[in-house]
Amino acid sequence: CLMGPTGIGGSYIGEDVEIKGTRYGGTGVRSAYPFHLEEFPYRMECGTLNIVGIAGLLAGQKWLEKEGMENLHDKEMKLWEKLRKGLEEIDKVTMYCADSAENHNAVLSFNIAGWDAGNVGTMLDVDHNIACRTGLQCAPLVHVQLGTDKIHGTVRLSIGAFNTEEHIDKAIEAVKTIASFERKTINNKDKAERL
Repeated sequence: CLMGPTGIGGSYIGEDVEIKGTRYGGTGVRSAYPFHLEEFPYRMECGTLNIVGIAGLLAGQKWLEKEGMENLHDKEMKLWEKLRKGLEEIDKVTMYCADSAENHNAVLSFNIAGWDAGNVGTMLDVDHNIACRTGLQCAPLVHVQLGTDKIHGTVRLSIGAFNTEEHIDKAIEAVKTIASFERKTINNKDKAERL
């Protein structure tokens, strides 16, 4: 992650590589002419550039250079290890990750036995002010293989550059609290009789 806004990216293309655009248009003031020269890189622009996104991406890159990518990665992985160890202590929690931070990223997916992933995510958000992602995370066949598709996937916590040990402690305590609740389900027959 280069810390830029959503929807911005870039690629380096050597001068000896010949590529064609997939869309045409734009070219600013040259649009008034009936033809457009095939100057690179301008022929790749199909409209006004995302100027705000470009400025944001540049600012993000400068910040990353200042902080140091390795420093940030080391910090995130220490926090990930703390989170993994904390969740490992909770009986009802199943984690879907490696046992160590080696060759891992700072993302941890888990479930709480007896709970739908979406319900856990809602409780983390509403009751504990913790942002997370829930669901199949664009990998439905993986969830079929894991058997987590029946509970709508997993809960995923992602650790970033601005997270602290306090955030991790709060997340562990929140999961512990949710896991301690006894989930009561009402079958439709009982519900109908009470109405």
